[in-house]
Amino acid sequence: MLLPEAVLINGQTGSVSPETGRYTKRLSDLRQIFQDRTALETIVSERNDPIVYEVVEYKKEGSDLFFGTTTMEPGTVGDEFFMTRGHFHKRRDMGEIYYTQSGHGILLLESRDGQSEIVRMDPGVCAFIPPDWAHRSINTGGEKLIFVWACNVEAGNDYGEILQRGMRKLVIRRNGREEIIDNPRFAE
Repeated sequence: MLLPEAVLINGQTGSVSPETGRYTKRLSDLRQIFQDRTALETIVSERNDPIVYEVVEYKKEGSDLFFGTTTMEPGTVGDEFFMTRGHFHKRRDMGEIYYTQSGHGILLLESRDGQSEIVRMDPGVCAFIPPDWAHRSINTGGEKLIFVWACNVEAGNDYGEILQRGMRKLVIRRNGREEIIDNPRFAE
């Protein structure tokens, strides 16, 4: 029998206590998703391959729920803001939520039939991600973007399709402002 448990989530640091797992993604791990490969390699070399984001999770054996935090660093590669890989769920009938704790960003969403949507990630915003929508988080601010996520443990992450073809839209910085543009390298 599962017992109730309190899990402490620090909205300023992204820590989860107790935690059951974590991983980090450095810029070199994200080579496939950024447009400007020359800028990426320069940053990897000159800034010692910076961390772009870290995921900390809490999973209880036997539970159907799975949650944790993602902490994204601020930064850009060329004109593109730091972002996560982006993924669909392996189980197409399962969604997710992202609850922004601190920082500012954009949640870029894309349906399989080609519709793109954005949800602003500001403190206190809880974004509903419907089943079968790809999603990618983008830190557009000058500070860490920290959000809590929760989904069914069986949802699974499918990164392959987005890594292979990209997403239809990019979020870039142009003239000091964020702008959403069509992805010139998107492959149908």
